[in-house]
Amino acid sequence: MATIGAGRRARPAQGARRGSARDLGGATLERLLDESADENFQIYITGGHEFLERSYCPTCCRPRPKLGGMSADAAEPATLLSCTSATGVSIKITPPAWPDLCTLTRANQSELQGDFLEYTSATSKAAAVARIYVLAGIPPEPIGRGSKEKKSSLEALGASFGLELRDVRSKHRCAQAIAGALGAPWDDGCQSAGDTITLKGMNLLVDAAARAVLARATPSEASVLVERLLDAHLGSHPSTQEEEVPMSEVAIVDEVEQNVADYLARLSEPGAVPENFGEPTLPFSAEDVRFDDGSWRQRLLDVQYWLNLSTSIDDTNPDTFGHTLSEGLGLGDDAANLDLFSALEQRLEKALALRDEFRATMEEAVEGTATLTSASLAWVDAWEDEEDDEGAEQSGPIDAEASTWPIASFVGYASDDELNLSPSYQRADVWPTGDAQKLIESIVRGIPLPSVIILERETENGTEYEVVDGKQRLTSILRFIGAHPRALKVVEEKSIAWGVPNLLEIFRTDYRKFRSLWKTHETEQLTSEVARANQFPFPLRSSKKSDSRKPLSGDLEPLQGKYYYQVRDTQISVQGKPRKVSYIFEKADASYKIPVIVYKQVTTAQVHEVFYLYNKQGKRLNAEEIRNALYHRLDLMRALLVTAGDSSAVDEVANFLVDDWEDLSSTGTNLTGYAFGAVGYKRTKVLSWVVAALLLEDKDGDSVTRSTAAHIDALLQRIAGDKHDPLRDPETVRQAMLLVDHGLDAHATPDDVWSKTFRSGNAKGAGNWQELRLVASLIALSAAGAVLGDDLVEVFEDAAPSIRDASERWQKPSQSQSKEQWRWIGFVVGEILRLLGVEPEEAHVALKASFAYSGLRALVANAETPSGYVAP
Repeated sequence: MATIGAGRRARPAQGARRGSARDLGGATLERLLDESADENFQIYITGGHEFLERSYCPTCCRPRPKLGGMSADAAEPATLLSCTSATGVSIKITPPAWPDLCTLTRANQSELQGDFLEYTSATSKAAAVARIYVLAGIPPEPIGRGSKEKKSSLEALGASFGLELRDVRSKHRCAQAIAGALGAPWDDGCQSAGDTITLKGMNLLVDAAARAVLARATPSEASVLVERLLDAHLGSHPSTQEEEVPMSEVAIVDEVEQNVADYLARLSEPGAVPENFGEPTLPFSAEDVRFDDGSWRQRLLDVQYWLNLSTSIDDTNPDTFGHTLSEGLGLGDDAANLDLFSALEQRLEKALALRDEFRATMEEAVEGTATLTSASLAWVDAWEDEEDDEGAEQSGPIDAEASTWPIASFVGYASDDELNLSPSYQRADVWPTGDAQKLIESIVRGIPLPSVIILERETENGTEYEVVDGKQRLTSILRFIGAHPRALKVVEEKSIAWGVPNLLEIFRTDYRKFRSLWKTHETEQLTSEVARANQFPFPLRSSKKSDSRKPLSGDLEPLQGKYYYQVRDTQISVQGKPRKVSYIFEKADASYKIPVIVYKQVTTAQVHEVFYLYNKQGKRLNAEEIRNALYHRLDLMRALLVTAGDSSAVDEVANFLVDDWEDLSSTGTNLTGYAFGAVGYKRTKVLSWVVAALLLEDKDGDSVTRSTAAHIDALLQRIAGDKHDPLRDPETVRQAMLLVDHGLDAHATPDDVWSKTFRSGNAKGAGNWQELRLVASLIALSAAGAVLGDDLVEVFEDAAPSIRDASERWQKPSQSQSKEQWRWIGFVVGEILRLLGVEPEEAHVALKASFAYSGLRALVANAETPSGYVAP
């Protein structure tokens, strides 16, 4: 007959149930085990010469039964074990879960009714750290802010087991070393980003260390030690006061984690995804995102493509996960845990907003106004704009003034050539005449207009007012009253050509007569489109047109269909008073005013800030427009704008290119043929990307992790910051433009040289050139041109069959992060140069000889062969 004994705890843990020694007689084993497990009893069973002990493995802390000297390890804590003794007794044991409760026992094997001690794991980081100091035998130190354990506590624990950890770099590595020495199973759930150990990890170390110490202790020593461990808390040492973590900070951590969980869950929602996106994940809830066991990392990996990070997250181990996530978020390796999660929270919030915009755009695809490709490109562009916004640094106080100006002030500044309506970064488009008419109608009706935003700059010719926002409004006003600078310049030229000295007076006072003179002297008809291009006046709308809806009525009806010169003396009601129409547009004391925000004497960094704030508050400028605004005074920026075809005023914007314009003008034409149109400065972006890849030479390897926008900005910042930079010289800039232009000319020369799958980025080969593929191939041909010169086209045509065959195998990057894209570009560039018979190093040297810098060597050196690539 079996004898069953149960030991009682010498000192129960807080909240646990208390058991007592008792003789359970002949009760069934299954019932006794279930009953005893409920009360946290340790069970010993003896019968004949068989002995079953329910104990814990000293290595993994998981329960395992022993029977007759044989053991059966529990692979998982929830596994139901079944063992049969020599006497045929069936024993079922359900091990308790680890690490929620770990019971360490020490019992006198000769006294089955003897006492034993129960030890339970710490329920907080502070308690776990306090136990570390007890085990290390040194006075405790206060826990760090945000419940972060100090590295010194791990060093002390390691030292008590003969480990020297002071020179070990991180807490993660210290903890792993201790776990290894104690035979404890360390995994990803034991540590978190920001070099932090989770509660699970702390308990794993403390409990393993406690087992090791208890194994060497006498029963009385064990009893004292367990009691000290259970009682330990920071601040209990007489000479130490606990530094409490402010409850406000704890609340912040909790709120950030909750927001991160919510955002991750929402990003997992099913729906349309951009092209070249990773595999969509299965949806999960915020409750599935846990931070106590480290499982949040997998949830982040599931949706990381929506975050569009600059580098992929490396989930090899928690260390690499934390470092690559920190890098992707633009933080340093030593970022605090709260900082990391706060940055992640912000990135997730932005990812969610851009995800929603993408899916809203995809809904328009049903109506034929969008495609997956166009929506995907818009999504990528939005991220680039966001990264450009994030580059706006705080630069101290800004001198800005909010006021109101009468229309006469704008007219006066325009007349004195002090109002810059068309800085190179502004869109070249002009409102349709119908929109301009509606604006004038709003003014004469007294409807307030939105603010005009102006940068006040000091130039060698005096003060200049550069229009950041409001160009179309001001252009419409100046057109209407016949005061636009471009129109006046054209009239002056025609006055000389036609031999009509008073033509300007006629233009202002009798525009219909001016139109008649135009018809007499010019072969080109003065159509509405020609008038709009020359910024000539327009009449107000007329209700006689079938598509009009009585634009002006009541007292304003006489203005319908009239030019300004015809109604300037007409009286209307202005804010309840009878006034001439000219009062609104010509008088400095006019009561109708336009709100104006003037930024004065700002630095380049502050200009960036102004645009950043403007983008948050109003109509967005894209990354190219902001870049053009920041650096439009650089010859290179203006040359890129003109060469790309995004500005037609080569003589005004980049006159040092005029002599080569017959050659350079093909660049914009070719890019347009590749379906890169004028909208959004896409052509300027392509050229800027190519030039930056070729001529930005990095010393620190950042070129393989920067976003496209950041890489282009880095080149322009280098040039702006060094007055001796070679690209400050217009002649060097001219040579750079010719290099890229000739590369693009070669690129477009042979028919069908590029495989359709390569240029379109999809297996079907349908669609136009995709930006990444065009940039990679254009970088290669431009670099080759630095070596081959005028022979580039001939060599390229000879290599066309080989390039076509090879480009079939140049599959798109497996991921969309900047690092993977740069590596893919480097691979394609290296392949093309090889097929052209040009060594990358040779091209690198040629570029340095011409421009003093070259980024080609680093680009090719960081190349990575695409997955699945089969060499010919």
